[in-house]
Amino acid sequence: MRKRSEAFPVGLYGMLLFALCWLTLPAVFAPLERLLLGATCIVPRLAAQFLGAPVQAATNTPVATPAALLARIAEHDLRAPVSLQATGLVPLHCAVIATGKNGGGGQVAELLLDHSYAELAGCSELVTKGDMLLGTLATRGRGPAALDAPDDPARVLLLNHGASRPQYAAMRTADGGALRFVVRAAASVDPAPLRVDLWDDPYRAARLQRAGDPVFTIDLPELPWVPPAGLRLGSSRIWGYPGEADGAPVLLGVFVDPGIEARALSHVVLWRAAAAIAPGQRAAGLEGLHGIKRLPGVLHDLPGVSNGRHLLVVEGAVAPTAAVVHEGRLLGSANGLAFGAALMTSFTASRQRWSLLLLPDDPAAPPRELTAVVVHTEGDVVWLRWRGGERERLPNGELFTGSNGRHCPAGLRVGRAGPHATELDLLEVTVPQASGPFAVEVLDGGGP
Repeated sequence: MRKRSEAFPVGLYGMLLFALCWLTLPAVFAPLERLLLGATCIVPRLAAQFLGAPVQAATNTPVATPAALLARIAEHDLRAPVSLQATGLVPLHCAVIATGKNGGGGQVAELLLDHSYAELAGCSELVTKGDMLLGTLATRGRGPAALDAPDDPARVLLLNHGASRPQYAAMRTADGGALRFVVRAAASVDPAPLRVDLWDDPYRAARLQRAGDPVFTIDLPELPWVPPAGLRLGSSRIWGYPGEADGAPVLLGVFVDPGIEARALSHVVLWRAAAAIAPGQRAAGLEGLHGIKRLPGVLHDLPGVSNGRHLLVVEGAVAPTAAVVHEGRLLGSANGLAFGAALMTSFTASRQRWSLLLLPDDPAAPPRELTAVVVHTEGDVVWLRWRGGERERLPNGELFTGSNGRHCPAGLRVGRAGPHATELDLLEVTVPQASGPFAVEVLDGGGP
């Protein structure tokens, strides 16, 4: 008797192979996924047309406006030391639209500006923020900017970038003296973005026990490319082992902590001669949402809306992680699908790290640039775990977005913010919630 062979399940194994490819090559199948999700969203879109019409969400007049935020940013960012003002250069305020690769200390080492290389013709290489030296403007056609075109966004190389030149600096010591040394980019695994090298007095340097001393640039007239004296680089950070009993600690190295998280930077200052500014040329980057396209759309609730997922119907293509706003207030970020549909994740349900700006109620206090991630939501209150600068109790104020890419610019209002009662690294933010459907706008900053 002949044994009958069982049929080989070609369809089953084919589906398993297809699913495996989908999981291991998500970028290849992303267009198909967006198409299928867009087709799936047609049903709730049709149902929404019969269940309700879009309305305007109720909003309250904010205590602080984006214009007030930008004005205070400019006021504090342009406070350069006398040595820099004496050069005769004119400050040029620029907004950051994106950040690049990481460098020393594992922190961001490149910034992209809202000005192109052509618009910044005649600028000095100095990039500052207040009295602090951040880095240098990249030279187009050389180094990391070798392939950049004149119309590309200008690239800033921060001091912790491997291609940045070392800076000659000094630090005042506890005994009233000073130490001179060279500050250069640290390794990515080092505890701080910058490290100290080539001390003028290695013996005194080896006996350092106090951290937190200010580090600033010094003037070397024989070198024309050295920045003016008095620009702050950060504060010293001691790295080593504690000594035994009453013995002195074992010093392994000294680093420089800039005191600001580069990923949180939203605006920087460049410098150029007044004669280099052509008539009618843009003189500042503090233009708010100027040049940003606004796509009208309607936001609908999806099943499980408490998890922060919404259906967005928009007239046009939605860029990845585009900001969804209503009357200047950030609602969340969206990703386009197909057939005019997109999915929006609300700010309260997001898990990404946001660049944010806190505008204190005290009119004399500078805005705080920080990054934060949502850790808990309860009703209209969101708890953010923040970092950036010294670990201290943040003031009460209004919270805005910082630079979160081309399609989520700085200056979008998030909500009313205040410090947590007990934990210094927590920020409580009141974010008004609204149920759809209602009219919104999706921002598109253009570019790749």
